[in-house]
Amino acid sequence: MRCGRRAALRFSAFATPDDPSVDPDRFAHDGAWDSPLEPWRAILDSEARAVIEAAIAALPEHQRQVIELRDVEGWSSEEVRNVLELSETNQRVLLHRARSKVRAALEAYLGAD
Repeated sequence: MRCGRRAALRFSAFATPDDPSVDPDRFAHDGAWDSPLEPWRAILDSEARAVIEAAIAALPEHQRQVIELRDVEGWSSEEVRNVLELSETNQRVLLHRARSKVRAALEAYLGAD
């Protein structure tokens, strides 16, 4: 039995000028998509949020407390200092270290250098 070769056809061979693969009205004047694909954005947002939450959970206790109160809960610096009984400098250092670690985790997830 002889194996025959099949001719490879490109997908574009099946398209006709009257039947574009994507409606041209979905593109902006510059050729970019007119609107982003929202479900993908939601997936990426939830993945990034999970990375951030895991990074926060892995922080040393005092760094975690400060970043949760300041950046997650939206407390003021003064409120955090009063509740956690921290000096202004200590609170600032803890927040900086926490944000740096969370940023590093997010950059690693995004593949940033």
